[in-house]
Parts: sequence; C-alpha cells; structure tokens
Amino acid sequence: MFKNFTKNLFLFLCLASCGFKPMYKETPYNDLSKKTSEISIAPVSGFDGQYGVELRNSLLNKLTPMGKPENPVYILDITLSEPRISDYTIKPNGVASSRLVSMSAKYTFKRKGSADVIFNKSVSTSSPYNLLKNQFSTEMLKKNAIKLSIEDLSNQIYFAIITYFTEK
Repeated sequence: MFKNFTKNLFLFLCLASCGFKPMYKETPYNDLSKKTSEISIAPVSGFDGQYGVELRNSLLNKLTPMGKPENPVYILDITLSEPRISDYTIKPNGVASSRLVSMSAKYTFKRKGSADVIFNKSVSTSSPYNLLKNQFSTEMLKKNAIKLSIEDLSNQIYFAIITYFTEK
C-alpha cells in the first residue's frame, strides 16, 4: 500500500512541477466552450466545391456546436487549396499502385472589428489511397482520402485555436 502511495505521490509531483494543465477542465480562467462559441467561421474561400463546405462544417461542429454566435468576438477566415494527387508507390514495372492526396489551408484568426491578427497560419496534410482494378472502388478510396485530409486539416485548425485559448 505504501509503495502505491509513493508512486502516486511521485507522479503527482512530476505533473505539478512540469506545468501540466488540463486543457478541457472548465475553470474561471479557462472555459473553452464559452470562448470557442464566440468564433464566427466565414465561408471557406479558395478551392471551389464541397470540400470547403465540409471543412467549415467540421469546424462548426467542433468550435460552435450550439449554433452560430449572436455576437462573435473572433473571426476565422480559411482559404483551402485544391487537392493535389501524386503517385505514391510505384511497382518495379513503373506502374503506380497507390496515390497520395495532399491538401493545405491557410487561415487567419482575428478579433472582430480589429485589424490586429491573432495568428495567421498554414496547415497541410496527406492521405494515401490504393489504385485498384475496379475504377469505381478506386474513386471511392480517393474520395475517402480527401475526406480524411479535410478532417485532419479541421483538427489542426481546431487544436491551434484551443491551444491559443489555453495558453492565453
């Protein structure tokens, strides 16, 4: 029993001394859901199509799950690039057996009504997919790789924003 107590005490002291702070714990100083609910997400610009809508919807679900803010304090502007497809794995006979979908987004996070930008960043991601004999199956794998890339971009943007609020 004493051994477990000292082990737990040692773990607690290590965590306390390293500056560990729970990211999602609601405190008077760190109410993430309240802060993220004050963000207005502009329609995604750049590459035209459903992917911008999917990226925006993913961020809306993460940042403002209770709906559009009435009086937003922050604005998030995103520009999405067109997916780039390149050969990923090439067989010894020179024929590609898989491809790589690469996507990137640039975003600006700022206070509403202010010219001051809190941060301006770029994120990128890649997802591979296999080339199959069945063209329909290959197209479905490609669409899934693009959806995975969009979700990854959404997660990167989301974590950058909540990290800003927790470190502020």
